[in-house]
Amino acid sequence: MNSLKLLKATSQTLASTHPDLTLLVLFGSRARGEEDPTSDWDFAFLSDPDYLVERKPFWFPGSDLVHTLSKLLHISDDKIDLVNLNNCSEILAHFVARDGQVIYEKTDGEFAQFQQRALKSKTELREFRRSKREQVLQALQRWGI
Repeated sequence: MNSLKLLKATSQTLASTHPDLTLLVLFGSRARGEEDPTSDWDFAFLSDPDYLVERKPFWFPGSDLVHTLSKLLHISDDKIDLVNLNNCSEILAHFVARDGQVIYEKTDGEFAQFQQRALKSKTELREFRRSKREQVLQALQRWGI
């Protein structure tokens, strides 16, 4: 069984050990089928923010999720990158929505709802790139470069 199928098959284990989890998505090179032997694992998650405040004393709310995923995949924690979709950048959320493969959804349609909120149009992406390019040029000008 490949790792993606294994993760999907064990999604109920994730649900029982992480009751705050509402969505877990694999994204990046592994989700696109472009991984190589050195590729890390990129995951993004949504969780109930109220639950996190009440129950998670950790400095990083997903630290226990990283550990669970590393055990399921039989890899080191440092091979896993985890993004909290509750507070990530809009552009990162767009790429997760565009390329992501659902591992777990607490409620059917959770990922589709996330995609509706996060996916950007070509015009929005063009404006984002223009804005960032302008910010870089202004910074270079301030630095005399």
